[in-house]
Amino acid sequence: MSKKLLYLLTLICSICLFTACGDDDEKKEEEIDNSWEQVAGTYEGEKLALSYGETPLTEKKVTFSASSGTNGTLALTNVIPGEDVTTISDIKVVKSEFSGTATTTNANVEYTGSVKDEVMTLKLTVVMNDPNGWAKTYNLADYTTGELEYNGHTNPSAVLAGAGYVNYVCVTSSSDYGTSYGAMFRGLFGILLPQVLNSVTLGTDGTITAEYMKGKGVTFDQSWIFQSPAKETAEALFPTSGWLDAPKHLAYWFHKDGKLYTKLDLGNIITQVMGSDAEGMSGIINQIMSSDPATLKGLLGTMLGIEIPISDETIALLQNWTINGIPMNVKTENGHTYLYLDKATFDPIMKMRDGSSDLLNIWNMLSTAGIIPAEAAMAGMLLTSISSNWDATEAFDFTISLLRQSDTITTKRECGLVSHSLFVFTLFI
Repeated sequence: MSKKLLYLLTLICSICLFTACGDDDEKKEEEIDNSWEQVAGTYEGEKLALSYGETPLTEKKVTFSASSGTNGTLALTNVIPGEDVTTISDIKVVKSEFSGTATTTNANVEYTGSVKDEVMTLKLTVVMNDPNGWAKTYNLADYTTGELEYNGHTNPSAVLAGAGYVNYVCVTSSSDYGTSYGAMFRGLFGILLPQVLNSVTLGTDGTITAEYMKGKGVTFDQSWIFQSPAKETAEALFPTSGWLDAPKHLAYWFHKDGKLYTKLDLGNIITQVMGSDAEGMSGIINQIMSSDPATLKGLLGTMLGIEIPISDETIALLQNWTINGIPMNVKTENGHTYLYLDKATFDPIMKMRDGSSDLLNIWNMLSTAGIIPAEAAMAGMLLTSISSNWDATEAFDFTISLLRQSDTITTKRECGLVSHSLFVFTLFI
């Protein structure tokens, strides 16, 4: 072989070798993905497009941190019900995208996210821990009347059951307040609630929704406070159509330490009311609600232009309910599951201080402001009697009664969710 041919072959091999090395270097450079650096950061406001199921959420904050493309950590602030901060670790980022599943304190979470132009898009699918099978749709219990004895008399048409079930035990030397007032409250709840509320759903994703009536006046006769109407009269007032679905993500539920907690989402409630003007309000309100009770009472008084006649103890209780949720006791009896707030829970609100109770003070304040209509003013007499006899009260349970039902949709009011606690305390807070 001539030297010229040998030199030519050597040159060709060298060129091929260098070309192959160049190709390998380019391939290695292409395989390096540093997009996690662009994903890392804090996202809120216009920088965050967060959806929970199919519903967009606003007024939330999400933080993504990482030191490589395989060890990302996602921190969700007040997103998963019952969790102040949810941390999901070991997330892999590829081309500014990430996805996976995680088990948190209260739920199983599936997540899919990406970042583009400094905006994070994050979709969550949440399934709450539900060891007792509470996630169902429940209708209000039937309005039922019958014979009831108290104060040495027999009431042949007392309300025995309905939308409100009250376990009230209070017997003094002069009256069986618990039995008589319990019947009154069952009558009031049994007449009023079914006119505005048809069902409550505890969703598998932790949301609480309801079918409600809007724009239709509530019919009520003051005489019904002391003598409830007959079953036929009451049920004729209950709508059979025209129910509306309440927006999702205004309230949540979660299981914790054997109790069912209900909690409002103040950010979404404010957004529903104020629209685009609500931006940033959630953070401000959370700061206010985290103030000490005396400071919070002063701020509320300044905002409303009135003195708040409520004890710091009650303010602290309402703060705790707002921030951490309302803890409801659970018991099962004769096929029923009862979720209730007991007497100890009500103590700060109901006990007498200087001749009055905080609940009565709140009632009078709302009445003076015109929020409570004049025709309901008589109910203040009941509150006065309850507070005055609080020390003699053995039980004061406002109860949700859940009757297990199949998943088949039914038009009958037979499953018996006595849902006034969710309804009343949501309005109260």
